[in-house]
Amino acid sequence: MYTINTQLAYFKYNLDSKNLIVNIKWFKLDKFSDLNLQALSFNQSDLEVFKRFIDKNQHNFPGSCFIQETRKEGFDMLINNELSQSALPYYLILSKNPKLSLGNSIYQAEMIILMDENYEFPINYPLNFDVIGKIEIYKNIK
Repeated sequence: MYTINTQLAYFKYNLDSKNLIVNIKWFKLDKFSDLNLQALSFNQSDLEVFKRFIDKNQHNFPGSCFIQETRKEGFDMLINNELSQSALPYYLILSKNPKLSLGNSIYQAEMIILMDENYEFPINYPLNFDVIGKIEIYKNIK
């Protein structure tokens, strides 16, 4: 089982664009509802598929990525999808069928869309599984 750490840039989770770069620890999303999140570490084949997606989208995943072997199978937590206590969500979700937040409220977990460098066109996420990333560090892009 594995997790992968990357930087993430050029994404949005509501109608506004955010000029941010974040460090994220990625897991495979197993379940997501208004009540809870369940994430698992990647198996070898899913890790390779996600890694190829990262390699194809270098402007969204700048810098190096770090793969960590883990015994922990993932996490399962009740969130009640409450509002975030910070200026950002705690978790970002990449999905084939994203539903962006339409309001100004920021929840603990938000779906994102990857964007091109001008924030004009979305980048397709074609994988057959969703991933969830826990934000560990963030900063504004100048």
